[in-house]
Amino acid sequence: MLKKIIIFIIASVTLLVLLFLSRPYLEKIYFKPQEKIKEKIEQGISGLEDKEVYEVVFENLEIPWSIVFLNDNEILVTERVGKVKILDLKNKKLLQEFKIEEVKHIGEGGLLGVTLHPNFSQNNFVYFYYTTEKDGNLINKVERYILKLTQNGKYELIKGKTIVDNIPAGNVHNGGRIKFGPDGYLYITTGDAGNSQNSQDINSLGGKILRVKDDGSLPEDNPFKNLTYAYGIRNSQGITWDSQGNLWSIDHGRSGVKSGLDEINLIEKGKNYGWPIIQGDETQEGMEKPIIHSGEDITWAPADLIYYNGNLFFTGLRGQGLYQYNIKNKKLTLHFFQKFGRLRAITLGPDGNFYISTSNRDGRGYPKEGDDKIIKVNTTKLFEKEISKTIIIESPKANEIVDSPLIIKGKAKGNWFFEATFPVTLVDWDGKIIAESYVEAKDNWMTEDFVPFEGKLEFKNPSFPNTDINHFSHRGTLIFRNSNPSGLLENQYYFELPIRFK
Repeated sequence: MLKKIIIFIIASVTLLVLLFLSRPYLEKIYFKPQEKIKEKIEQGISGLEDKEVYEVVFENLEIPWSIVFLNDNEILVTERVGKVKILDLKNKKLLQEFKIEEVKHIGEGGLLGVTLHPNFSQNNFVYFYYTTEKDGNLINKVERYILKLTQNGKYELIKGKTIVDNIPAGNVHNGGRIKFGPDGYLYITTGDAGNSQNSQDINSLGGKILRVKDDGSLPEDNPFKNLTYAYGIRNSQGITWDSQGNLWSIDHGRSGVKSGLDEINLIEKGKNYGWPIIQGDETQEGMEKPIIHSGEDITWAPADLIYYNGNLFFTGLRGQGLYQYNIKNKKLTLHFFQKFGRLRAITLGPDGNFYISTSNRDGRGYPKEGDDKIIKVNTTKLFEKEISKTIIIESPKANEIVDSPLIIKGKAKGNWFFEATFPVTLVDWDGKIIAESYVEAKDNWMTEDFVPFEGKLEFKNPSFPNTDINHFSHRGTLIFRNSNPSGLLENQYYFELPIRFK
């Protein structure tokens, strides 16, 4: 008996020693981003060389998962543990906190996505995606609440209506991003909940991008006459629309030792995006390849996605940084690599800056002092170096509120011009053309040097419903294109400037 006890003790101690010695290796595989990221992805702003690039605006949060703006100065943040916090940006303080008691915080599940109704200012509807229990089983669901100000100036959060129920849930792969699209419908990303067969079953709510009306009813033109809009998804946590109204998503690739093959997808109604049958560059009839993937030996672990200025920006968890994918030139750039640790939420504020959250307290990171944080990123600084190589827009400024007639001034390299002019188009957030005109060189344009230009755009202020996620003044984009200068391909030079209408 004593011999068995001694053998057991020796074996236990040996196992503990091996686990301790192997911890750095295990951490490198499962938690720390691979150093190959530095070799394979162009590094952008690090955050070390210019403190004007970012500002920490809130600290000591617990796994903040989504951020939405209620107005210019107040944001609503969901924490995965089940808390809803309303924060005052101007004074950097907590205004109110609510607890959603139904939330089951387990593994990757909990209180996840949040979005406001396009007519939030009138109906006060706010939508939450969260994990809960039903009949002893884990499920995910989308609930509509009412968030309104009372007479004493305090917010009141009232549970209203179940929008989608019985979405597969588990310790992993719960999806969770919800946003209203330009068509006014609610889009929902769901994960396969650890069962990859869910993704290929069009009748399962798992592993999908779902599309539903704001009251939970079925849109008549959904492709399969159910809530499924696109399928073959593993665990998407981010969707967005570009200035032409195209829907984009990010998706987590395979996990474990062979982690990698994370994806950016251009989503079309009714299409199959392949999981678990094809990955990376693999093909099969009836399935869509990603626009870009991370490769087999690195992972982004993409967590949230927005569109801005011709680019897709997404946060990286294990990939620890802010990723920028230029749709036009297919270039991927990584900002703030390992500066803040794991990054999760990202949203565009009414001031034109990004607001991102860290996720270092989610059990897979290394919390630093003040974690988790919300960080404001100066978008102008992100584009300064790239833009200034070919074109400088002096007026209007990015995200400036403009009116007609709009005077446009700047400088551009001579090869932008064709017969001393190049076209400028004003489009709304849905890609609808509001106005078109030309700017004209104010000096000799047959040069490689910078040439001053000036032009004028006249337009009627748009009266279309505001479906912008931030629910403020109408958003639009000024698109600058060359027009086949000096035999170059048309639109080889291309730049978008985000603006706002009164």
